[in-house]
Order: sequence, then structure tokens, then C-alpha cells
Amino acid sequence: MKAEVCLFIAMLTQTAPLAGETPPPAYYEPAQFFRTQIQPILEKRCYKCHSHEYEGEGELFLDSKIGWQTGGENGPAVKPGDLKNSLLIQAIRHHDSDSAMPPKKKLPPIEIALLETWVLLGAPDPRTTPPKP
Repeated sequence: MKAEVCLFIAMLTQTAPLAGETPPPAYYEPAQFFRTQIQPILEKRCYKCHSHEYEGEGELFLDSKIGWQTGGENGPAVKPGDLKNSLLIQAIRHHDSDSAMPPKKKLPPIEIALLETWVLLGAPDPRTTPPKP
């Protein structure tokens, strides 16, 4: 299964390079995948409400590995390898309007696919130190 996921990642992240640019790698090492594909989504879409800088709504902090592992009021946000039981995935899919995140507008399909891929890969996250409040 990991080979299929890696191929999927390669397909998601491949874009035609501009003149003079180096093409993106066909395979991302897990920590690099997190830093280049997942962390920017979390920073752009989630940190406004779920980071130490903004006091973490629902006691959920996505700006650290320990934050999503511990989770908020409803428990761990991500269960590595398990899409069905990962609260983050349930929220971004907008199946339940009460827990839909972000609340006003659903993420673009590519961002949902990348977050799902991250969870399927076991949610690699190289961040080892929690951010300072």
C-alpha cells in the first residue's frame, strides 16, 4: 500500500516546472512531505484558531505534533493510518456541519487529498518541540 500512496503523492505534487526551474522530486521523504505539503496547509487554514499563538479553540493545537496527538476536547485529532477515525479528516470533509472545519468554507480538494494522504502515511511530523505559548 505504501508504494501506491507514494505514487499518489508524486502525482499530487507534480507540476510542470517554469523555465529555468528544477522540477519537484518524484518522491518526498516523510518529513519533507510534512514540511512542504502539510505544514503550509495547517499554517494557512488552521493556525488562526488552533495554535498556541491564538490559544487553541476547543483546546486543539495543530502547531505541534504533541498538539494533534493529544487533541482537544474530543480527543486526538489524528489517528495515524486511520482516515475513518481521524477527527481532523472528518472535520475537513464537512460531513457534519457542527464539526466542519474550516467552518465557513471547505478546503480545496487537493488540500483534503494531501491531508488524507498524510494520515494514510502514518501522519509523519518531524516537529519534536512544542511551540512557545
